[in-house]
Amino acid sequence: MQNIVCFVSDFGLEDAWVGVCHAVIHRACPTARVVDLGHQIPPFDVRKGAAVAAAGVYQLPEAIHLIVVDPTVGGGRLDLCLVTGTGVRLVGPDNGVLMLAAERAGGVAEAIVIDPSKVDFRKPLGTFYARDVLAPAAAALACGVEPRYLGTLVPPETLVPVPFRPTEIDGDFVVADVLEYDRFGSVRLRVAAGQIEELGLARDYIELGFGHLVITVPFAETFSDVAEGEPVALIDSSGWLTLAVRQASAAERFGIEAGARVRIRPRS
Repeated sequence: MQNIVCFVSDFGLEDAWVGVCHAVIHRACPTARVVDLGHQIPPFDVRKGAAVAAAGVYQLPEAIHLIVVDPTVGGGRLDLCLVTGTGVRLVGPDNGVLMLAAERAGGVAEAIVIDPSKVDFRKPLGTFYARDVLAPAAAALACGVEPRYLGTLVPPETLVPVPFRPTEIDGDFVVADVLEYDRFGSVRLRVAAGQIEELGLARDYIELGFGHLVITVPFAETFSDVAEGEPVALIDSSGWLTLAVRQASAAERFGIEAGARVRIRPRS
């Protein structure tokens, strides 16, 4: 039984919310181990939360993933436990924040709407479902409760979809969303490592077009394959095609924003 709970939220660390959720999990399942993957998601930013959650699932598929970015908490949205095609278990609100992670792990095999009475005897506080529903549900999973016992199965197609546009082929180009950029300014694109060959992008150079900006960069294995200050495309630790600048910020250098559309094609 895997009892690691990977926790992502937009709670920050200045207030008590993260610590309280830790305590709730440990109280319900003393053997659970909570790993904080990140709590500095910008407030209410479901897209950033989805991207961070997907990175966590890619690197730690055996864990239980608790993702809480919840702008409409208490407003009637559903609380979910998802089981993916590869067996990954995800807990969070039904606002799309779980769906990129689920997509990367074989899609949604089962979707369970969590019944609060199955995880805690108290009525949830309208502003803190993370403490009263989601954290207890993650704790239950960590202690061996089967996901189906947490609530009611619903059809996966009824869930709020992934908060990104699909990656598409347009003539010679692969067209994808900018998922996010990290604190180093590396820009992650919605092209997964496993898609590089099938999309024909496994070349020495690729062209990236962001609106009127078009750049051709080497497709390498690591940052140090180019000189300091030079751009490079690579597959990063999260498994996404990424535009980086060695020891500088690609996002700042090229003025790239999360959510932008990029056109990609191989170059000789």
